Amino acid sequence: MRLNLTLPVPTSLNELYINEYSWNPKKKMRVPSGRRILSKEGEKCKEEIIELTKEQMKDQEWNYDFTVDGYIYMDTVIYFSRKGRDDNNIYKLLCDSLEKLVYENDSRVLIRTQKILYDTVNPHIEVTLKPVDYKGIFKNEIHMNEFEDNCKTCKRYVRNCSILNKAKEGRIQEEIDEEFVCSKFSLKINN
Repeated sequence: MRLNLTLPVPTSLNELYINEYSWNPKKKMRVPSGRRILSKEGEKCKEEIIELTKEQMKDQEWNYDFTVDGYIYMDTVIYFSRKGRDDNNIYKLLCDSLEKLVYENDSRVLIRTQKILYDTVNPHIEVTLKPVDYKGIFKNEIHMNEFEDNCKTCKRYVRNCSILNKAKEGRIQEEIDEEFVCSKFSLKINN
């Protein structure tokens, strides 16, 4: 499973939001409300990203449901129009634009800038999304299954072992050491 997108470079975080103002009757003037709203440039860029993503997704297989519980890598190659741009400032709008379209929540996206280049004629960003290899605290699904197979021989397993469940969620616990040995393991005796 992999999704490749070519999109416009998102609006920088520095230009993305504007402060909202509200009337303060005591001061008899408009004051910042503390709330920030998306700028017109940000809205336009977000709409363009959404439309291009929908169009490009038609020809590719992508499992949106995986992203509900699974993490994904977002690898990017950025072609800025000029030097001095900050790659970290463009990811807020990019991630927000792809949310609910490509993935459930951007908290499950691990962003990795692979390269920054400069193209004054055609600035854009190439995005590759793919599932991470690791599952919870385990290196990959095979490693997790091997650990769980061992758990099936433990007394705790039949009671829905909380240690195993937390390990699958990615929670570090003192009961599982760096060699992936569970200190609470107790061999199940079959009658």
